[in-house]
Amino acid sequence: MTIIVSTRLMRWKKEWKSLLFWLIFPLIMTFVVLQSVGAWQAETKVPIALVVEEETEMVTHLVEEIAQSELLLIHYMEFEEALHKLEQHELDSVFVIREGYEDHILANRRNQLIEAYSSNRSFAYRTVVEMIASIAQQDAARSKAAFVIRQLYKEHGMEDEWSYSDIIVSSQERQQNKALLQTSFNFYAQTDTGEEQLVSLLSIKGVWSFFALLTTFFLFDWVVKENRPSLRPRWHFAQLPFKTYAFCTFWLYSVLLVIVDVATVVLLSTFYKENITFMGIVSLLTFRLTINLLAFLLATVFAQSFFYYITGTAVSLFLVVGGGGIIPLEGITRKWPWVELCSPVQALLSEMIPVAWLIVLTVLLILWFQKGRKSYA
Repeated sequence: MTIIVSTRLMRWKKEWKSLLFWLIFPLIMTFVVLQSVGAWQAETKVPIALVVEEETEMVTHLVEEIAQSELLLIHYMEFEEALHKLEQHELDSVFVIREGYEDHILANRRNQLIEAYSSNRSFAYRTVVEMIASIAQQDAARSKAAFVIRQLYKEHGMEDEWSYSDIIVSSQERQQNKALLQTSFNFYAQTDTGEEQLVSLLSIKGVWSFFALLTTFFLFDWVVKENRPSLRPRWHFAQLPFKTYAFCTFWLYSVLLVIVDVATVVLLSTFYKENITFMGIVSLLTFRLTINLLAFLLATVFAQSFFYYITGTAVSLFLVVGGGGIIPLEGITRKWPWVELCSPVQALLSEMIPVAWLIVLTVLLILWFQKGRKSYA
């Protein structure tokens, strides 16, 4: 084992630039892809301006409800500035909450609550108007309900039992607690946090798994290079047969890649505020062992690196797409559970152990090793 470690360290010292590149490649590319998608998402938001001319509790609540939309990029500015930017086509539309909004709501006057301005390039104007109008109508509906309840109290001599503001506050609390006619939708792999964050269209694990697979196949090209036909006669004079040397070297690479993977998970989890769980670490380690075995066994089949690289890239794409790393497969897996067995990526995303893959690859590794020992004997 000492000979194998010293031999491998000599090769790593000679090829340290290439080794370092492939080790940090998944981390860098995952970060680049996710940041690019995040920037694209931010650019695709609809830019609008809100001109707020009244500072009351009801107006503050309205503005907060509008700001919660993930489809809008809201700018708060003065009326003249907003119209100027609208004329310059820097904004899709402008919405003005005039003085007296709360008084109109309390007086049950629903017309012309908010003024809206658009240009000939306002592609999302109608959609945004409908969304903001629906939020404003909620306040109007609460006010109407409170007005009717107050009238009933007056008719029955119960004027002091419940104030107007208490009725509105109670209706807002009931709407939040009871979730009346409200459904929460989450993007794939999204977790609820107390901080506002941009929802990514891609899974962090899904993106990383593709580059980890690709890197693994390229790192294990040493199996092809050191077992090419021109070098095979030399192994007959070596202290160890190639199979033993390759098996021990496999574990050296596995240990190195596990260390890098753990560091990568810590960095990505810290930057993107993801939680690290025990099963998440276990699934990561078993995923790493699975793809290492796959790359190692696949490399033993090829005699030329070029065809090995092409096959490894194709297998990486297949496993990531088939495992739901790019397109979620939750609906498919619920209907056909066996689909989860098609790729170890699905197990990584679900924080599970790819037992079937490990069993099959372990059996193949044992068969390959035993065959190698017989050939050497």
